[in-house]
Amino acid sequence: MRPLMLLALLALATLCLAGQVDSKPSGAESSKGAAFMSKREGSEVVRRPRRYLDQGLGAPAPYPDPLEPKKEVCELNPDCDELADHIGFQEAYRRFYGTA
Repeated sequence: MRPLMLLALLALATLCLAGQVDSKPSGAESSKGAAFMSKREGSEVVRRPRRYLDQGLGAPAPYPDPLEPKKEVCELNPDCDELADHIGFQEAYRRFYGTA
């Protein structure tokens, strides 16, 4: 029973793969003959809603983190970055640069 089922699945897979090989590409793919597309063409394919335009749809845009510039300063200093891994960013920044 199992060898018969395996043989049937292999035959089905072979037919599916043979059908994909014989199929011709669509007009857009065959006319260009390129594997990549420009940014403009890609954005036409994938139309995403703009994140920061609040039209009452979905969640509002997130607020920027006010501590982000200080986090970047601390990350550039290897000692501050290492200390931040142990005791937290705000305390490490306070010890190296003063109040956060």
